Amino acid sequence: MQLAIEQFRLSIARVRDLIAIHNSLKSQTTSALDVSDILRAALVLTVSALDYYIHEVVTLGMLEIYRGQRSEPSPTPNSSQSAFSRFKVSLNGARQERLIAISIGSWLENEIQQNYGSFFGQESRSISEVLPMIENLLTNKLNSNHWLLG
Repeated sequence: MQLAIEQFRLSIARVRDLIAIHNSLKSQTTSALDVSDILRAALVLTVSALDYYIHEVVTLGMLEIYRGQRSEPSPTPNSSQSAFSRFKVSLNGARQERLIAISIGSWLENEIQQNYGSFFGQESRSISEVLPMIENLLTNKLNSNHWLLG
């Protein structure tokens, strides 16, 4: 989020520069020269900077909610769901996420069978014994980049 606010501040500094240029030109020229387009450009840049900032903040906030790093906001009084819950995703995007999850699930099952098959076959195990193994497998998988390629 820091990058978004820094970009916003940079854009607003450029807006101030445009206004300063306008004021300088206006004081040095006659009314025959219309410099109001510089103010229009400053206004457009202001709106663009605000639009970019809001877009980035909302995107980062939604990603934090999705990852469980932020709680989902309460619904508004006239709605039964939050804006996050009402957000629509494409079926193609959902399918891709599902395929990735299935791929990781089947990969994890194969890894457990290959690496710890004999361990599980000997006797029953508690969850506390199994979780560190699964965590280790997932950590190794997620830390390698080749799984992202398909």
